[in-house]
Amino acid sequence: MFPLCCPDVPNRGGIARLEAMPTERILVLEDDADILDLVVHSLRKAGFKAFPARTGADALSIMSDERLDLAILDVMLPDLPGTEICRRLRESERHKAVPVVFLTARNEEHDRIYGFTVGGDDYVAKPFSPRELVARVQAILRRTTGSISGEQVKVGELAIDLDRRMVRVGESTLGLTFKEFEVLKALVVAKGRAVERLHLLEEVWGMESTSGPRSVDVAITRLREKLGSYAKCVHTVTGLGYQWDPERWEGE
Repeated sequence: MFPLCCPDVPNRGGIARLEAMPTERILVLEDDADILDLVVHSLRKAGFKAFPARTGADALSIMSDERLDLAILDVMLPDLPGTEICRRLRESERHKAVPVVFLTARNEEHDRIYGFTVGGDDYVAKPFSPRELVARVQAILRRTTGSISGEQVKVGELAIDLDRRMVRVGESTLGLTFKEFEVLKALVVAKGRAVERLHLLEEVWGMESTSGPRSVDVAITRLREKLGSYAKCVHTVTGLGYQWDPERWEGE
């Protein structure tokens, strides 16, 4: 029988605490009581406010009552799968931009790609290290809450606010996931330079991620779908990666 998590190598500092950051609120959905307690304890030790849920119904109740900053979702559940909870987050005006980390024993490439396709932002396989999970949560929240440059980029009616992490077309706000926005931001701040797929993978998914370049392509595809007529601004550079080129937008 596999252990609940990989043994951690002791270190002097333990789990880093986010001292300068307000207490972020994190939904933890996991039907295994021992794993749920482990994750909740690790998050609370790191300074987060964790809301435990053992069923999809419990998670939905928390979503209706609380403002969330991040969600950790087990995929395989007896009632509603974590992918369905993620879908409902993305459909919610209140929570559509909440980053989602899938926590699951299913670690095949097609499982990870499907997780990103339905709106996930990261994928942690069991058995896992609690410190690594907390580190991933901290990295995602730093990028989510941190100011980028205050710059606002406009193309036609498309407005990209890098500081407020908001993308609008006219009066409509586009519901980008955390990773979709990070990919768009990386392309925009490159100011016309082509960005390699591996660079996007490292910058957005992280150096330690088990995801492959295909995850970048999936995020680009979903980003283009949401950009609509502005999708042409995200240009494929054959054999290299992607480029933000607003001149390709032909106007309406």
